[in-house]
Amino acid sequence: MTIDDLKKITAVIETGSINRASEKLFTAQPAISRSIRRVEEEYNITLFARTQGKKAELTEEGRMFYNAAQEIIATHENMIRQLESYKLRDESTIRFGTPPQQSVFMFGEMLKWFYRNVQAYQLETHAASSRQLHMQVLSGELDVAVINVAEKYDNIYYEKEKRMHTNVYLSSKSPLHETKRYIEGLETPVIDVHDLEKDTIIVNKKGSASRDVFDRLVEKYHLNVKIIEEDTSMYKRMKMADDGIASYLLSSAASSELRPDWARGTIDRYVLIDPEQDVETWRYIICRKGFENTEKYRILRKCLKVTES
Repeated sequence: MTIDDLKKITAVIETGSINRASEKLFTAQPAISRSIRRVEEEYNITLFARTQGKKAELTEEGRMFYNAAQEIIATHENMIRQLESYKLRDESTIRFGTPPQQSVFMFGEMLKWFYRNVQAYQLETHAASSRQLHMQVLSGELDVAVINVAEKYDNIYYEKEKRMHTNVYLSSKSPLHETKRYIEGLETPVIDVHDLEKDTIIVNKKGSASRDVFDRLVEKYHLNVKIIEEDTSMYKRMKMADDGIASYLLSSAASSELRPDWARGTIDRYVLIDPEQDVETWRYIICRKGFENTEKYRILRKCLKVTES
């Protein structure tokens, strides 16, 4: 059975006869009859009640087939529109994405740099979660993204961009305020990884990069930590910490003090998992394999290097 078969049979159903379907589709009647016969034989069904000289009437099997055929045809046509749109998209555009907390600081400088230095391409920016951006690069909706990665795909190119560090935004009532300490060379206080067992920790759902970091810490140090899973947004998790419900574990790229470079909330409530105990994680620049060899990627990579310096 083909899409063409579906369209021919649907036309018979909607016009009431093979003759009228033939006129509507500008197709010979024998070709339509062959489509009906092919589908009936393939699925061992009868589509029409054979009544001489009357309008083609559907059997119960025919009605089920018609409902399914309409959905299949609509899905096929939508796919064609999407593919055509993709082929016709502006080749002078570079589609780039990063999570919201990073976009606040990155997009403005990047757009200014493109405006001043690049005539051949324009930058189109998108903000979404790391998980969503990963899927958008995988599907071809985005060219490049800068994200935290929890899992990798064979057809995606991953370039390490920044080392990540595990932060905890302490709740206003956290017992860890009493255990945090300072170590030489860091302005941000640290906690021992085992101190997490003394608090309740807010985590993102499984599959997110920050949850992957938490799970790795738990596995490595055999931790028994009480958690609250909240996947609405990072801002909701921070609000929960502000309200004294629990502390929020997150992974962020290092700034000069190893405090989140997009930090909001009460700054003195940020602590680090002791760097000697932290698991190694990275923020990556990602694209579909092969795209890293293009002029677009080289220009975007230069933009990232210049604007982050």
